[in-house]
Amino acid sequence: MNYFSPKSAAERYAKGRPFFHRNTVKHIREFLHIQNKLQNALDVACGTGMSTTALLDIAENVFGIDTSDEMLKLALNPQQIKYAKASAENLPFEKNYFDLITVSSGVHWFNIDQFLREANRVLKSRSWLILYENHFISEMREVEHFSNWFPNIYLKKYPSPKRNNEYGWTNENLVNKGFTFVKEEKFKNEIEFTKEQLILYFTTQSNITSAVENKVSDYEEIENWLDKELTPFFDDGQKRTINYGNWIKYLQKIN
Repeated sequence: MNYFSPKSAAERYAKGRPFFHRNTVKHIREFLHIQNKLQNALDVACGTGMSTTALLDIAENVFGIDTSDEMLKLALNPQQIKYAKASAENLPFEKNYFDLITVSSGVHWFNIDQFLREANRVLKSRSWLILYENHFISEMREVEHFSNWFPNIYLKKYPSPKRNNEYGWTNENLVNKGFTFVKEEKFKNEIEFTKEQLILYFTTQSNITSAVENKVSDYEEIENWLDKELTPFFDDGQKRTINYGNWIKYLQKIN
């Protein structure tokens, strides 16, 4: 199942996902010592184009691909970015074309071995494949016990679908795909939410889409449940600061 193909999921994603990507791209710029813009950059599994838009800061020509028609209909900055429907495992580009490929919060849905072969094919020699994730680590600065609610109540009621989180990102494995693993960087992003914004964010997650598409529940029921559950964490009506865990994996094409 593609958890990002339904129209309702795309619309919620466009409204409810935080735009943290420029901060991540700033880290990428600094690590790669990018002073002048790269020529060509590709964002794979671009969704509604937030991660793709951030690449405009460091590349002249930016491309985004996704398998969801509904996501691409809502993609940001179509006048500046070349979007196309395509899969990570079959990139519709010529050999040795890109200076940089990024994947934001998507590689765990791929056939990773096949994607790496395709990424190697379309990247220029010694160019970069950068994978990054902005994941919810359930840290609310103002309310410490929120960290217990997320895994023990929310995820037990709405479990996350299976994904490939066990891939071997080691040089022993990657060298056969034409890459070296150079570095992993970890940091946190702080994002402020009202209760309503946090409810909307939760309904963009794949576990909620799965529950809705499989007729376990509907959005109205889920939103009402979330409102009841989250109200104690927003008892003063003020915004809350949520920490997201951000990691970046830097892979470089060998030849």
